Amino acid sequence: MKNNFKNIGKALLLSFLILLALTGTAAAKEWTVGATGADFQTLPEAVTAASDGDTILISAGLYETSANISVGKTLTIEGADRETVILDLGGFSIIPKKENFVLRNVTIYNGSNGINLQTNANDAVIENCIFDSLTHKDGIKLAKDGAVFKNNIVKNMNGFTTAVNVTGNEVQIIGNTLSGLSGSGNAARILCLENASDALIEGNTITNNAGEAIRLWKAETANAVITKNTISGNTQKGIYLYAAGENNEIYLNNIFDNAGGNVASSGALPDVVSFNSPSSLTLVYNSQSWTGNPGNYWGDDYDGADNGKGIGSTQKTILDKYADLSPLMYSFAAYSAESGNENPEQPEEPEIPGPQPGKTGNPISMTTNILPSLSVSFSIDSLDFGDLAAGQTSAPKDLEITNSGGCDVKVTAEVTESSDDLYKRGIWIDNEFWPDFEKVVENGETEISEVVLKVPADYSGTGNVDGTLIFWVEAC
Repeated sequence: MKNNFKNIGKALLLSFLILLALTGTAAAKEWTVGATGADFQTLPEAVTAASDGDTILISAGLYETSANISVGKTLTIEGADRETVILDLGGFSIIPKKENFVLRNVTIYNGSNGINLQTNANDAVIENCIFDSLTHKDGIKLAKDGAVFKNNIVKNMNGFTTAVNVTGNEVQIIGNTLSGLSGSGNAARILCLENASDALIEGNTITNNAGEAIRLWKAETANAVITKNTISGNTQKGIYLYAAGENNEIYLNNIFDNAGGNVASSGALPDVVSFNSPSSLTLVYNSQSWTGNPGNYWGDDYDGADNGKGIGSTQKTILDKYADLSPLMYSFAAYSAESGNENPEQPEEPEIPGPQPGKTGNPISMTTNILPSLSVSFSIDSLDFGDLAAGQTSAPKDLEITNSGGCDVKVTAEVTESSDDLYKRGIWIDNEFWPDFEKVVENGETEISEVVLKVPADYSGTGNVDGTLIFWVEAC
């Protein structure tokens, strides 16, 4: 649904978009970006020209931008080599907004979020990239289902709340290195799963950071598999169960020397957290074989004896509620492993009850009224900031956001590419630069936001200047 309003003059147009679907078919095409001999010299130009299914290939070089790179298409963006293809985002972000977006083999430098998955950007793949010196408090935002974040390096981040923030379901975080990062305060976290179910966290190195290594946060963070990671030397918790959900599995990890505790908790503990492999494995250490459900390597946090095959002879108690029944005596890399259960027992077919002899039934009709999942309205359809000169700031404009739908919503904002540079650089909402604006409006509530225009001191344009501000709304 799209409501688009138009007003001529010194106005910034507002649009409210829930879903804009474009369909069509065309042969996929490759576009090149480079200093000479390429189709384009900048990535935004290539994104504008490309169509769904196209690939953009970037040659070695430094590429700078002065605005968010909004990608409302299914594109593959691929650098020649992540060490030599450097995208200097100038404090902005790459914002994919359509499914199956792919980014690989580049360095994202000096970005805000670096990557901020929005709208319909499900099943994005971000792999073999370097994220260097990101500045946003929430770091890399994997807010859509099915994202794959693989074989990336995150470095030189300071002052953040979360370095990699996962709020989508079925997200895979595989083979990444997040080391030497310095968060803001004791609650900073390197990797945070917030109401994110069915995640796979495998083969990552999360070491020597100022902050928590992995936080599992809120009740819907359930059914995660955390395996073959090295989590050590962090100044806060190794794995932090913060009112987490059920059935998270944590096994075959190295979890040691984390100053805030290798495993810690806050709030109600889930009934079920497993610290052992769900299936039987045969581990071989120093030519000795052992078959069972292995746990984790805890370093000096486990003081049990070796059973002679590289496995602890006694269990390790965790948070006075759980246990690692078969702790590893050495790093998981010291063992070779193979499945120890080739023919697992198949679950029985559930019985479906049929008619019950001697019983009668009394049918009762049922009805209900289902509210739309997303139904949000805005109190104004245009903003006129009046007469302003370079360096001046407009009076604040109040914008009421009313949520009459069936769920809580998150509202973000975007100044479109077609807008004048005045608005790309000068729009602030609730004292946040527009790319950083994010507001949750609960079901049945109305929230008020203030929009101001700060005219840059170096702005040289004159006369009436138009632009478009889009508010994106998604279910929480």
